[in-house]
Amino acid sequence: MKGKYTIIFIPPDQSTTRQFQFSKLGKRYLGAGILFIGLIITGMFARTLYLSHYISHLQPTIDHITQLESTIEERDEKISILNEKSTQITEDLKRITDLEEKLSIILPLQPSSSSTSLSRGISPHAPNFILVNPLVQTPDQNAQIVADHLVLLQRYYEAAIVQKDQLEHTPSLLPVNGEITSPHGYRRNPFGGWSKEFHNGIDIACDYGTPVLATADGVVTFAGKNSIFGLRVDIDHSQGITTFYGHNSRLLVKEGDLVKKGDVIAYSGNSGRSTGSHLHYGTIVNERNVDPLTFTEVTKEI
Repeated sequence: MKGKYTIIFIPPDQSTTRQFQFSKLGKRYLGAGILFIGLIITGMFARTLYLSHYISHLQPTIDHITQLESTIEERDEKISILNEKSTQITEDLKRITDLEEKLSIILPLQPSSSSTSLSRGISPHAPNFILVNPLVQTPDQNAQIVADHLVLLQRYYEAAIVQKDQLEHTPSLLPVNGEITSPHGYRRNPFGGWSKEFHNGIDIACDYGTPVLATADGVVTFAGKNSIFGLRVDIDHSQGITTFYGHNSRLLVKEGDLVKKGDVIAYSGNSGRSTGSHLHYGTIVNERNVDPLTFTEVTKEI
């Protein structure tokens, strides 16, 4: 057994022992293996210490990065909300513009260089419609102001629609241009004598065949011959208002026709009880005869 090394393992229970023999060369290999394993364990231990120290050193940076990521998420949410509010403001401003255009058609107002009530507090030259008022800076307040203006403008528009409809159904113009030769009220009988009669309208001098205009929107309730007014047209303008046009030479409408203010409904003439070519124009309000000039800015010319 010269040149050999023996390792004997004796179990504690006195059972069969085990022995291993190896040569000097094997001893060297075994020592090298043990050394190699020791080096590996030492290296792993050193690496673990290094990583632990490195992570401990980087922890504040990692925490800062985590905080930044959280902040970025919160800002992304805020940006998303701001984008939604910006979109809503843009849509509201577009609706405001549309309503302003409709109002400009209904109400022929002259443009003003100063800001209107609908744009007060907002600079037309400021990007993203930033408010000039320094006390109002938050997007929520900006959006609320635009929404409030939109509601107000919508109310104006609805009121203007009602007002326009009322104006269109109000006989505010005269059916023909000409001198008012006989006003509304009592007058001397034009057919001679000194007797007086009640004149239930006004007489407007005009050439034979002059176009006669409807003085307001309405429905034709009568179009035909009358013993006194000859060829006559009656128009119901609703709201208890009716106008009638007499002594025409030709009628262009019939009962049931819808007419608009300014439509030609007849041509003037001298039909019926008349002393010459003219138009008799009368107005009835709630079944009561009134002076047609009540609805116009025209003064009586006798």
